[in-house]
Amino acid sequence: MKLKISKTPHQKTCLLFRNKTAQPALMDFKGDSGETCVRYDGETTLIYCGLGGPSAADGRVVRTAAAKGIQKALDLKRAEVSMDCAGIAASGLWKAALEGILLGAYKFSKYKSEKPTVLAGIELVGESITPAEAQKTVALCENVNAARDLVNENAHVLYPESFAALAREASKKSGLRYAVLTEKDIDKKGLGLLKAVGQGSPYPPRLVIMEYRGNPVSKDLTAIVGKGITFDSGGQNLKPTGSIETMRCDMSGAAAVLGVMKTLRVYKPKLNVVGVCALAHNAIGGKAYFPGDVYTAYNKKTVEINNTDAEGRLVLADAISYCIDVYKPSRVIDLATLTGGIITALGSTVSGLFSTDKGLCDKLFIAGERTGERLWAFPLYEEFTDSMKSDLADLRNSSKKRKGWASSITGAAFIKEFTGGTPWAHLDIAGTAYNEDSADGEIPQFATGIGVRLLVDFLTNP
Repeated sequence: MKLKISKTPHQKTCLLFRNKTAQPALMDFKGDSGETCVRYDGETTLIYCGLGGPSAADGRVVRTAAAKGIQKALDLKRAEVSMDCAGIAASGLWKAALEGILLGAYKFSKYKSEKPTVLAGIELVGESITPAEAQKTVALCENVNAARDLVNENAHVLYPESFAALAREASKKSGLRYAVLTEKDIDKKGLGLLKAVGQGSPYPPRLVIMEYRGNPVSKDLTAIVGKGITFDSGGQNLKPTGSIETMRCDMSGAAAVLGVMKTLRVYKPKLNVVGVCALAHNAIGGKAYFPGDVYTAYNKKTVEINNTDAEGRLVLADAISYCIDVYKPSRVIDLATLTGGIITALGSTVSGLFSTDKGLCDKLFIAGERTGERLWAFPLYEEFTDSMKSDLADLRNSSKKRKGWASSITGAAFIKEFTGGTPWAHLDIAGTAYNEDSADGEIPQFATGIGVRLLVDFLTNP
């Protein structure tokens, strides 16, 4: 995609931003947030994007307005547009507008015979736009959209081995250090939970590790760990019709980790990050792991399996404990489409946040507010951990309380037992990673790419 920065617009289609008090008033256009209006001035098409009240415009409002505007332009089959940043450039909101255009223009059409109009070029019009920052924003959004592509892809195309190959190629292009544990390595090193989840599939599990070393003299290291269940059948506790069809999205956390690592090579911050993707296909078959059996984790804790559909916490447990043992990170953040309970609690616009460290929790919350990928914190009291203790083993992978009892919190409490005291945060993105409704501003139908912008902001802002 072409990016140009100018002082005056040159494209025949131009997006403009207006609030409710802007003059002169336009007929049939109030300037409400998210409202769009098309006007024609000779050969030029003007698409007005509403911002709401005069003091209402923030990053979320501008991002949504730009997304609505570009969607209108693409509906009109305009592949190249100018964006007039007057009124938002000086405040820095032009970045949010650019994000809105790039994210709002996304559609997954690989398997459609009739292809939609694709955005080919953007001209940013304004005085305070920095080319380097604009290019960073483009790279960030391209990596969000690449993460969306991974989640939307067919499960027989994207499976642990093929994901690992894509990560290897991306690492090679980006100059990241790359390592992968195959099923033999996973068995030999004792990642018994990851092995158990993946053993019923013809697609064997993988543990992918990517390293960005922007400050090699520093020992400070952040680990980001993504759940990568490339398809979740539920295993022996098979998911029913109505719940299984979208389960290729269960690797959204891993897709986000890959997107973050690729973006860091463009931003070049002076910090160190290790990205870990725990990849498995939770299948039902002759070799699938059994409910009621006990399996041993990498950190030697034993786990009674009460539900094979509570598999995400198992692969994260091994990935996190292995990462902590080998890489000694200063903090760990995991992302996972972990529980349906988080959707009951927060719906589809806010992700759950669980943490053992208040400073880490607060910083993640602020990053969520800045990026619009919002978070809300939940408690991790001892009684939640107690409910995950087993009479047969050290832990059980589902609570001994009645079905659905604090399910998101107990899932997080299970993962906490594998962090070994390292400051840790868990992001439950089950409600925000996949949108089964129609597109809403920059949030497309199907995969959303949640987590990439959030974690890049967290990592690169003090």
